[in-house]
Amino acid sequence: MGKVNLLVKYCLRNEKYEYNIKGILSNKKIIFKTLDSKMILQKEENILKRINDDIEITFLFNEEKALIKEKSSNKTICLNINILELENKDNYFKVKYKSYEDVFLIIIKIK
Repeated sequence: MGKVNLLVKYCLRNEKYEYNIKGILSNKKIIFKTLDSKMILQKEENILKRINDDIEITFLFNEEKALIKEKSSNKTICLNINILELENKDNYFKVKYKSYEDVFLIIIKIK
C-alpha cells in the first residue's frame, strides 16, 4: 500500500472540478477523498464507487450501468449509461459516458 499523487478532473452537469490530491494505491485499487465524499477506483474491473453520507454510487463501466443506493432507505436504483470513451492505462483512467441527455467526464491521473 503506497501513497500516490492524483490529478482528478470531472465534469458533472456543467460543473467542472479539477484538483490534486493524495490517494492510496493498494491491490490495483485507488482510494481517495474529495471534500464531501470518498471514491474508490478498481482499475482492473473498471468500477468506480463514490460514497458520501447519503448515497453510494457504483459505476460498472464494463456493464454500462450505475447503481445508486440511498443509505437511509437501503433502496437501490439501476441506471443504464452509454460509454462514449474509456481509457484505462497504468497511470491514467478516463471515462466519458452519457446518461439520458447529459454527458459526464471523469479523468484520474497518477502523478
